[in-house]
Amino acid sequence: MSDLVPLLTKFVYEISGVLMVLLIALALSHAFKRLINVLRDLKHLSPMIATRMHSVRRWAITLLAFLVILEALGIFHGAWALISTMLAALAIGFVAAWSVLSNATAAMLLLIFRPFRVGDHVEVLEFSNGYPIGGEVLDMNLLYTTLRVIVPQAPLEGALVTMPDSDPPLVRVPNNLFFQRPLRTQSRHASDSKLPFFSRPKG
Repeated sequence: MSDLVPLLTKFVYEISGVLMVLLIALALSHAFKRLINVLRDLKHLSPMIATRMHSVRRWAITLLAFLVILEALGIFHGAWALISTMLAALAIGFVAAWSVLSNATAAMLLLIFRPFRVGDHVEVLEFSNGYPIGGEVLDMNLLYTTLRVIVPQAPLEGALVTMPDSDPPLVRVPNNLFFQRPLRTQSRHASDSKLPFFSRPKG
């Protein structure tokens, strides 16, 4: 009987640790879920970006909770080493894919400082060929901004021309390009408008 006491104590301790980890994981998941939904409802995030962030949230918290539970149960003693290795590999991957990180950072800056919004007309000036990249802003994700091109009456030779009775062409501009070239904007938003990025102008 005396031999069962340490085993029961250890069992209760491990179960308590597992329950604590699950409660913390559920609380974190719920908090991040509410944060993402609030940003989506305030139109600081597009529905597509919010959906992807929810997927990342679920997988990341589930994986971390699983590894911590294995560590708590004594099944896998290298959980923290594995987590550190995964984070280091992720960091190296981001550095290797610097363009992806650059575009994601530029997207965050565009959402914060809002040099333009959905519905605005923007032109990225390129002086080498005299033909700007421009159009109406339709949407933005972490990699690029989608523009509906407004083709001039007399485009340069070799430029894309809209065929009659067809939809205007779309151009996907890498987000970091907006910080590397002069930018000309024309907005139907009021000059003192505080509306978020994905709010379309009225009228």
